[in-house]
Amino acid sequence: MDLMTIILIAFVVFVTGVSKSGFAGALGVFAVPLLMLKLPATQAIALMLPILIIADIFSVKSYWMKWDSKLLYSLIPGAVMGILIAHAVVSYVSISHLKIVIAATCIIFSLKGLILGNSKWTLLSSKAGSLFMSSLSGFSSTLVHAGGPPLMMYLSAKGFSPKKFIATASVFFAAMNVFKLLGFSVLGILTLSEFTTALPFLPFALWGNQFGVFLQVRVNKVTFLRLINALLLLIGLYTFCSS
Repeated sequence: MDLMTIILIAFVVFVTGVSKSGFAGALGVFAVPLLMLKLPATQAIALMLPILIIADIFSVKSYWMKWDSKLLYSLIPGAVMGILIAHAVVSYVSISHLKIVIAATCIIFSLKGLILGNSKWTLLSSKAGSLFMSSLSGFSSTLVHAGGPPLMMYLSAKGFSPKKFIATASVFFAAMNVFKLLGFSVLGILTLSEFTTALPFLPFALWGNQFGVFLQVRVNKVTFLRLINALLLLIGLYTFCSS
């Protein structure tokens, strides 16, 4: 592994740590494309999973017991269902069309939040909305590695405080990534090699986590939700352009 690849992986791990603990994983959609600057697509995708799990562990620890347990009981089964559906229909789904749908949803939701404010969306934050958005998160995470936006939209609609928002997202993504880990291992996509590659970069995940927490405690709820909406808009535009 050459020096530039090492620097790139270290940067991605650090940004992932910041993203997880400071912005509920909002920047995760950019991780794999960055790694693909120096690594083959399959290797970049496989390497990203242990990096995400390491960052999840630090993030869950940082926001221990700040999450909404009752909500997670309804979100996690939906994510698992979405992952299973994605594996079942992967050969029938147009990835480019799925990206366009996710991009359009992100753009519409974020513009609504930025222009009209963060009033709650009753339909989106309902039980039906919980099942749909968590399933969409698991589905899109498996097919296009963009599981963050659906959950971010759902939690934004709930109007959570920054700590509760990030804590709930951290546990949700940790559970989803562990489930994906099992699937990737069975399919042979993820091997011990990816874990041994990711392990030396563990300190960068910790430093990123600490910096993310540092940023999070310095913003209030209104500013945090506006940042989330701005990031969703950026993700939507990026996803649309890459579709």
